[in-house]
Amino acid sequence: MAHVERAHLVELALRNATPTDTDIEALRHVQHCDRCRAELRVLARLVTAARTAEAVDLPAPPPEHVWRRITRQVSRETGTPPPPNHPRHTPGSDS
Repeated sequence: MAHVERAHLVELALRNATPTDTDIEALRHVQHCDRCRAELRVLARLVTAARTAEAVDLPAPPPEHVWRRITRQVSRETGTPPPPNHPRHTPGSDS
C-alpha cells in the first residue's frame, strides 16, 4: 500500500466517524510505516491540544486602539472608508 494521504491521516486523527474498511487498511499501513505513524502521531497530538484548549490558553485580543489603527491603515491602502457600523471603528478617533 502507498503512504496514507495526509487528508486521510487528518480524518484518522480526528476520529469523528466509525472506522471504515479503508480506515482499517490505512491503520494497518500506519503500524508498519514509520513516516505515516509519525505524521499521525503529530496530528493526533494537535487534535488533542485543540480539543482541550481553554480560554486561558488563547492569546488575548489586541486592545481597541490597535483595531482602530488597523482599520484606518487598511482604509488608506484600499481607498475605501471603514464601515460606519463596524464594531472596531470609532468615528473621529485618531488613537
